[in-house]
Amino acid sequence: MADAPQRPAAPPAAGASAPPLPGGGAGASTGSDGAASACVLVKGAPLAAAIREQVRAAVADSGLQPCLVNIVVGVQAASASYLDAIDAAAAKVGIASRRVQLAAEASEAEILAAIAREAADPEVHGLMVQTPLPAGVRLSRVAAAIPPHKDVDGLTLGSLGAVLAGERRHTAPCTAAAVAELLASEPHLSPEGRDVVVVGRSLVVGRPLAAMLAAPLPGGQATVTLCHTRTADLAAHGRRADILVVAAGVAGLLRPGHVRPGAIVVDVGTHPVERNGRWTLIGDVDPSVASVAGFLTPVPGGVGPVTNAILMRHVTAAARPGYLPAAW
Repeated sequence: MADAPQRPAAPPAAGASAPPLPGGGAGASTGSDGAASACVLVKGAPLAAAIREQVRAAVADSGLQPCLVNIVVGVQAASASYLDAIDAAAAKVGIASRRVQLAAEASEAEILAAIAREAADPEVHGLMVQTPLPAGVRLSRVAAAIPPHKDVDGLTLGSLGAVLAGERRHTAPCTAAAVAELLASEPHLSPEGRDVVVVGRSLVVGRPLAAMLAAPLPGGQATVTLCHTRTADLAAHGRRADILVVAAGVAGLLRPGHVRPGAIVVDVGTHPVERNGRWTLIGDVDPSVASVAGFLTPVPGGVGPVTNAILMRHVTAAARPGYLPAAW
């Protein structure tokens, strides 16, 4: 009998030897005079590259091409850019990625029918539905129509329940998983034993992330406070946090007065803005926070690259259940 193929190893911790000090070293931001400032930029590229290599090796070893399908309702410039990035990331690791485009006025029944068609295709391993959806379309109905084994972005109740139960089976919401893995990738960013404040209570980031960071698992063990835009005295909560994760969907919400000096700040926000005739992204964290924080994820270039890489891993895990090491 031929030897069983070895599973690709989990991605190595990116830069695990980095000193646990808020300043200097690779990734430090610099002022106009070239001197390193106190704030270190935590870029997602190294971790994303490690995850992509893990995925590429798994796909090459299997001889099976995983397939991701995105169901898109209407056309939005921001969504188109995001979907282009997904297609490009998939192509780099050997995953097929295609879109099912529906009209902007598509009914709930039409969206559910499209999901059913793609879900029935055995060559489709991962299925996503892009939001926001048209008025009158219930996200709960749409999520329930996705087969749990093809849910690669943590939209179904089964996937969210697995997160709450601490089951790492490659079905957590990708952005929440990206934040958790980014913090776990460096010893000096680890949430273990720290006070973490998560600002934002969505089902795609805030609430599942709070469960991940509090879980009695590696990369967890934090004391987590979940805040939101209706929290009274958000600044008081922020100033006592060792780690602040901002996923409120409000551009520039977090200001220096919300942050304890030296804290770790993770910016999950992505807001398209036009500057000098070109589109770029800004986050939920005002850039001036860099004057106070010890570590800060940039937008773009922080959480985003890791999110896309994790999506590719989820699709691969759906195509080859049990093959990849356990992960959110």
